[in-house]
Amino acid sequence: MAKHNLLVIHHGALGDVVATFPALLKLKKKYGRMEMLCEGKIGQLARFLDIVDDHFPIEAAAFATLYSGRVDPVVKNILLEYDKIVLFSRARDLQSVLFSITGKAVCRIQPQPDIDQKIHVTEHALSNLVRCGFLEKTDVDTGSILSSAVYPDRRDPNFDRSRILIHPGSGSRKKCWPVSNFVRIARSLRARGKRPEFILGPAEYDLAEILTRQFFQQDEYHGIVYRMDNLTELALRLKASGGFIGNDSGISHLSAFLGLPTVAVFGPSDPQRWRPVGRNVTVVRPELDCSPCFETDGDGCEKMECLSRTSPEDVLKAYDSLAGRLTPVP
Repeated sequence: MAKHNLLVIHHGALGDVVATFPALLKLKKKYGRMEMLCEGKIGQLARFLDIVDDHFPIEAAAFATLYSGRVDPVVKNILLEYDKIVLFSRARDLQSVLFSITGKAVCRIQPQPDIDQKIHVTEHALSNLVRCGFLEKTDVDTGSILSSAVYPDRRDPNFDRSRILIHPGSGSRKKCWPVSNFVRIARSLRARGKRPEFILGPAEYDLAEILTRQFFQQDEYHGIVYRMDNLTELALRLKASGGFIGNDSGISHLSAFLGLPTVAVFGPSDPQRWRPVGRNVTVVRPELDCSPCFETDGDGCEKMECLSRTSPEDVLKAYDSLAGRLTPVP
């Protein structure tokens, strides 16, 4: 059986994986064919964007045997096809299992840098690939990897400049700016002739009724709320749009990667570690005495000033700075 060059294993959610896309593209350029074992929907997205050549769904029952002590023979045969494996995981035991099966190099990288490291997750991935010897220092210019030069505009040539996608959700409700603020943003965008459209992931489908009540019916505006479960369809919609406004979420990371003008509202999470990176991205977070606490104090504080002190005017001004225009929020 012909060998494949590289397998990447990542257990993370959308934002965690998208943040590694620049590193994966460098790996693919160096090693040629590359496949990924990850959540099935994310794997389909990575294949669609030509980040990887193929993928395996990590939620499949056969791959669960990697943790059972009796690995499925089919999984063993799959693993034996690869010369090298990159494992984004905190599990040392899994690294040992993979090495015992393949006898080949397994580069294990923690999915996120330690909390005391003020380094972006993308730079963290790249520096660890150099540490493992999977990339050379000459392959990675860490001084510019977060610059716009390495993020081309991946949108469709005929994207609709008037369509602005708004995502009011996130993987955690603690990171969500109030929905009413996103509604005010949408009203302002509509008033200037834009086409604001809301996108919702499965975790926030319940917001559809709220948006309809607060925005569409009140304004007699027959807008659109998309319930997006298929990440490839989401990418297609993003690629056809003129801009994006959202919270600290995986969709914001994807928007930035695809090249949309992207504004991300940050609250308790640390932009230095987690800001979306792309060719045209702005993060909005007020200057506060307290440090971002999402990774150190999951409950957060009662006032959540990191979110409440950001106004719709602040976010719209940030978007206008990307779009080259400024209009007050009505």
